[in-house]
Amino acid sequence: MKKSILIFASLFVLLSLSLKAQDDPKLVKLLDKSMTIDKFLALPDAEFWKYSKAVMYQNQGFEDGHGMFTWPPAMKTFPKKVGLLSFMVFDPGFFEVSSKRYGGPDTYYRVTTTKGASLKLENTVALAEFFYNETLPELRENFKSFGAELLTPEEFITSDALREAYKTFNYEEKGLSKLMSREGSYQTISTAPGQSLYYAENFSTPGFLDAIGPKAAELGLDAVIIIKVQLGIDEKGTISIQSLNYGMYGKNPVPKDPGKKYVAINPATGYHDYVVYSAKKLGAFDLDAMLETKEGMNVVVSVENKTSRITRLDGVGKLVNKLVLGANYELNMWIKGDWKPFKYK
Repeated sequence: MKKSILIFASLFVLLSLSLKAQDDPKLVKLLDKSMTIDKFLALPDAEFWKYSKAVMYQNQGFEDGHGMFTWPPAMKTFPKKVGLLSFMVFDPGFFEVSSKRYGGPDTYYRVTTTKGASLKLENTVALAEFFYNETLPELRENFKSFGAELLTPEEFITSDALREAYKTFNYEEKGLSKLMSREGSYQTISTAPGQSLYYAENFSTPGFLDAIGPKAAELGLDAVIIIKVQLGIDEKGTISIQSLNYGMYGKNPVPKDPGKKYVAINPATGYHDYVVYSAKKLGAFDLDAMLETKEGMNVVVSVENKTSRITRLDGVGKLVNKLVLGANYELNMWIKGDWKPFKYK
């Protein structure tokens, strides 16, 4: 009870819900014209999923087990014991990005950033806890419908060794991602209470896969997942959900063939002991989108002016769960052999 009171007290301080907001026709009109969570969830599926990018099926798994992505038929069943490593709320800050590409075998980028508005860290802390508590109950049911048990860190950490394994995570962005992270040092990010940070700009790069993949085995789980909610605030104080990102990882179900020479010119095409089981993005999230200065879905959750504010945070959990449910459904169908997204070569 005390925990709930603290959460809502923090959100009250964070967003200062005003009784006057209902009397401000300009704010009401702005919110009515904006894409909101309710409107987004009400879209027909064909329209809703236009905002998504099913990473796994654009970078297909292969029957011999090479590549970063699983070959689902070899999994036989949907993972039974799944651990949620990190539920994150992230605000990179609004900034402009320009780049120059020079020829030759090595590509060089010059990145320029301009600091913009961003949520304060204490705000992302409060929102991470609020969104997580709204998401978790339905998320558990989501996995249960596939015969899986979803466990949180406080549930799967049952020894000091497991606690150490969970807290030990070494991964560093490289290349352009690293440069942008350094330039955008004003970014704020927070996890749900008690969780460690398992962050990457992109959830399906070889380096991140090699760092996070072994965690399932280390923690005695069949698979691990991470979820990120990316927010943004503009100069007028309008807060929007820019994107959602979901990833599931585990052991490669196809054993490495010692007699086979795997293609390894690119780390993404070699054999990995641990692979991406499923990865899905909703909204503009990747570096290409950021270089084009796209702002994502822009699902508005709060608008304000000098006198008042209207805030509609309820529903983020349903949005997260629709993304995860879609990803889990596709993976499960492919495992069972009932569906294939494209013709394999």
